Amino acid sequence: MKNKPAADILNGQKYQDITSYDRMHMPRHTMDWSNVPRQTKAYPVLPTVALEPRAGMTGRSFWQVMQETEGAFRDATLDIQSLSAVLGLAYGYTARQRLGGQEYLYRSVPSAGALYPVEIYVSGAGVSGLPPGLFHYNIHDFTLQQLRDEHESTRIAETLAIQESENSWISFILSGLFFRSSWKYRERAFRYVLLDTGHLVENLASTLAFAELPCSVRYDFVDERLCSLVGLDRIKEACFAVVDVHSGRTLDGIGGGASGPEPMALDAEVAGASRVSSQEVTYDAVKQIYFASSKHRSGGNPNGEILRVTSLEAREWFSVRQPQVENIATDYIGVIQGRRSRRNFVREPIPVLSFMRLLSLIGTTPRFDLGAESCSSPAATGFLVGHVEGFDQGYYRYDAENRMYGLLESGFFVEKMAGVCLDQRWLANAGALFLFMANLKALDDSCGARGYRYAMMEAGILGQRLYLGSTALGLGCCGIGAFYDAEARDLLSLNDDSYLLYLVAVGKIKK
Repeated sequence: MKNKPAADILNGQKYQDITSYDRMHMPRHTMDWSNVPRQTKAYPVLPTVALEPRAGMTGRSFWQVMQETEGAFRDATLDIQSLSAVLGLAYGYTARQRLGGQEYLYRSVPSAGALYPVEIYVSGAGVSGLPPGLFHYNIHDFTLQQLRDEHESTRIAETLAIQESENSWISFILSGLFFRSSWKYRERAFRYVLLDTGHLVENLASTLAFAELPCSVRYDFVDERLCSLVGLDRIKEACFAVVDVHSGRTLDGIGGGASGPEPMALDAEVAGASRVSSQEVTYDAVKQIYFASSKHRSGGNPNGEILRVTSLEAREWFSVRQPQVENIATDYIGVIQGRRSRRNFVREPIPVLSFMRLLSLIGTTPRFDLGAESCSSPAATGFLVGHVEGFDQGYYRYDAENRMYGLLESGFFVEKMAGVCLDQRWLANAGALFLFMANLKALDDSCGARGYRYAMMEAGILGQRLYLGSTALGLGCCGIGAFYDAEARDLLSLNDDSYLLYLVAVGKIKK
């Protein structure tokens, strides 16, 4: 992996090439444990709103929550209690462990290296118990730190494209702090920031569904204006997604041409909170792909070219069996709080009905709407079967829209992929390896460099569904973002413009 000049990185395909791993040329890298990035932002003294740590919601089945559509939601009331419960579940602490002299506080979403680069900012008005304004969610203290107050409510709403007629609304703004990931992953960190953002988007969306609050997810906005609103140093931290809570309404979304006055600049100390270490390194590749992808361009789906990642064709397609879930009493809260990355796989087959439930989870779902500007289905999906009841070992393609799968090639690919994934041999024991891929040239032709964000965040969303579903089924699950990129392309017979973005291993584990 080489740090190429800035001018070389114009799109996701270039970034993916420049940050690829090569078995014969792996960079030497020693992590500086004296310079570990802080896991909470250090703001100056700000007004705070205490969240309610014991705020709870009634127990509901995980499977019912995951299959609900927007029409099933009630006309819910937004208040500080429901907001506290959503934040506590979607992005709260779930475990504590001490390793190598460092204390790790694990959260309800997975994160590469347990680095947690994603931050949440909350904006709203008309929410009972919460003053109008813009806040930073402080996970450590379980408080909201107020960045802007009710005097700027109109400007906040305009920047977020909220209609003035809306009396009650909440928007969650998700950002990524680059150095938290680049401390370990250096130039490759932008990949992990986007994947982690996708993990949290899914956790927020499913938790809001659990609270019977419908939402929309937006990836398209004017980066400079939204980051200015939140008070970010864009070299160090940037916004990647907005999750809007609405009841009985649909947002038009925030477009590239959103109008209105520029938000007033916040104090320099606020932007300074984007620094999470005294000795931060800004990697050129991360900086350049962020600014290239910050340019918003109206796009569209290029007639399925994005999903054409390989010339291999399935001889026969099979429909995913829709398992009955009404009698599965797996509690949603227990699933969220019990989710872990587990890789102690054993070579025992995944039951076929469990596997069908996982395939159903990563099929197209109407639980939340993406912004109209975003390319639809930017990531192609496949899976390698090692040990699944009723399935031959091999490489399969999954048609998520039609919920069908077909065998592309027979063979024990999971063992070969374990070698491709930096020789992590435990992967060969997994029951199945789920693959999220994209034709990055077709995506760039349609959506510009911003399309790379769409694909990586969608891969994170689908990966999080697998994490949650595996937990509910008593299976182990672990996401992998590190692999020899060219070897992965060769093993999967991808065309020259297509790439493996993310791999998620699932299987039976030692009890």
